[in-house]
Amino acid sequence: MHQIRTETHISASPEQVWKILCDFDSYGEWNPLVPRMRGTAVVGSRLTLPTAMWPGGRVVMPMRAIVEEATAPRRLAWRTTMLARGFGSSVHDFVLSPDAERGGTHLLHRETVTGAIAPVMWSMLRRFEPVFDQLNQALKRRAEGSA
Repeated sequence: MHQIRTETHISASPEQVWKILCDFDSYGEWNPLVPRMRGTAVVGSRLTLPTAMWPGGRVVMPMRAIVEEATAPRRLAWRTTMLARGFGSSVHDFVLSPDAERGGTHLLHRETVTGAIAPVMWSMLRRFEPVFDQLNQALKRRAEGSA
């Protein structure tokens, strides 16, 4: 198993952050990692999310995923599978927790890669960690601007 794990604090409620995360039609307005996504935040639904092959790259690969969890306003997760689950898959998730000390939301944003192909996938995926941080900051700006 390999994982990108990023975190940040957002001065907006988990409900406000959740609303932004689930508004896939608006991703192009703020999301640097997935500028376009089709589907709904409902468990079992299929998502289409064109994704750059490398950070900032113009070559885009049409990714497909299935929503694994959509527990409002706590966790949104989708899984992308490479051929078969044991061969390789990745789970992209956002975990929102109320921040009792500072108010607002603690955001945990991860990509977890598993399966036989994980080491190969990881060599490409780990380059995206800075983009995960950029996404977190863009989500923070959008949520705090609407708070």
